[in-house]
Amino acid sequence: MVDRFPVVLRGYDKEKVDAAFDATQESLNRAQQTLASMREQIAADDDRILQLQAQLQEEKNKKPEGNTFASLGANAQQMLASAEQTSAELLERAKQDASSTRISAQAQAETLINNAKLDAKHIVDDANAKATSILQNATNQAKSVTTSANEDAAQLRDRTAKDVAEQRQTVELELSNAREEHNKKLASERSTQEREIADMKAEATRKVAELRKSANDEIAKLKSDSNDQIEAALAEANKKLADVREQVSKMMTEAQRKASEITDTAKAKAQEITDEAEVSRTTTMSQVNAEVEQIRKDIAAQQDEATKKVNELLAHLEESRAAAKKEADELVSQAKTTREEADTYAAAKRQEADEQAAQIVRKAGEDADAQVEERRAAAQSELDGLSKHITELQQREAAITQRVSELKAMFSQAFAGFAFGGPAAQPASQPAPQDQSQPGQTDEPVAPVPLPVVNPVPGEADAPTEVEADAEASHSQHGEHESEEGEEPTQAIPQNQNH
Repeated sequence: MVDRFPVVLRGYDKEKVDAAFDATQESLNRAQQTLASMREQIAADDDRILQLQAQLQEEKNKKPEGNTFASLGANAQQMLASAEQTSAELLERAKQDASSTRISAQAQAETLINNAKLDAKHIVDDANAKATSILQNATNQAKSVTTSANEDAAQLRDRTAKDVAEQRQTVELELSNAREEHNKKLASERSTQEREIADMKAEATRKVAELRKSANDEIAKLKSDSNDQIEAALAEANKKLADVREQVSKMMTEAQRKASEITDTAKAKAQEITDEAEVSRTTTMSQVNAEVEQIRKDIAAQQDEATKKVNELLAHLEESRAAAKKEADELVSQAKTTREEADTYAAAKRQEADEQAAQIVRKAGEDADAQVEERRAAAQSELDGLSKHITELQQREAAITQRVSELKAMFSQAFAGFAFGGPAAQPASQPAPQDQSQPGQTDEPVAPVPLPVVNPVPGEADAPTEVEADAEASHSQHGEHESEEGEEPTQAIPQNQNH
């Protein structure tokens, strides 16, 4: 019976369940034993009734004798009283056993149902606590992932800003070195031409226009992005553009100033050379022309070299800015991707936790309902069995009652025509004179036949019956007559005929 209950975690206590079923089984065994004993007693009563019927029929066929009928009437009354008392005791005992069995079964059923309800409540509470813990862990994990992503994005932004600052310092240092070198070279120049200055202005204007266009394009592109890091990059680009514009303006002003100085110096020197040439034109013309040509070549070479340096610096600046912008875009994209992945992971974990919690709660409810239903079905089955057993006992009680009534009616009908202890019994007690001289007649009186007692009442089992008492009295009287008178014995008359 215990095998019907599987052993699971946090289930019923196996020892208590075994004890409950053992107690129920013991109660059923006691009820079955009581029923078996009642059946045996009823069978014995039926046998005794058959014996009594046979003895009654035999006594009816015999010659009516007052002593025998009187003894038989007293024995029948005692038998009826004993049978009625035994049946009443059996019925009372069966009622008590049925009542105690019913009360015990109801108490056990209520205990099982209450235990099942408590276990179901514990299971549901544990499931709710587990679901809450899972949700809390998922929320904490999502917060941790989000915090980690934000920290990674902040670190990437700081690293990008640091790299941009380092690159800006490097560019500024290179520009400063280039300016110093250019200033030194411009200081060493002795002359320049207006055409070269105009070319430099045009080139500078073109580069400024290109830088302005590039900056405007970059500003327009950066304006579409609302990220803080992009705005910082935009501000940095604007700052760089302003620095470049300022540097170009300073370079233009310095170039114009130095060009004016060089022009003035060149004009003064040219005037001096012209004056000297006028003095010694014939002797120094070739030398002056050679020097002027050499100076022009040197200035052109220096100008070309300076232009090349400026172009290289501008190209390097453009590459650095493009690389910084690309890296910043990559970092921003990576940060966005990381944040999206973190949000997706957190949402997935939260959904998974919700599903697990719902599944745990649903499974706990189903298990609790199944266990409660199983316990209720088992208790109901036991109650049905006990009710059926009680019904059988009640039917047996009704059958015993009916049987006793039939026995009473049968004995009443059987002894309705007999007279116990009346005057009709007196002639039979007188000895006939002619019978005393008949040969072969025994001297001892005829003892009444003892009848068995059906289900003697406790405490009276060892007491002699009325028939046995009559027989003993007859024997004692017969002994007295033989010892005192020495005459022929007479038939003994029972002393308790009126019993």
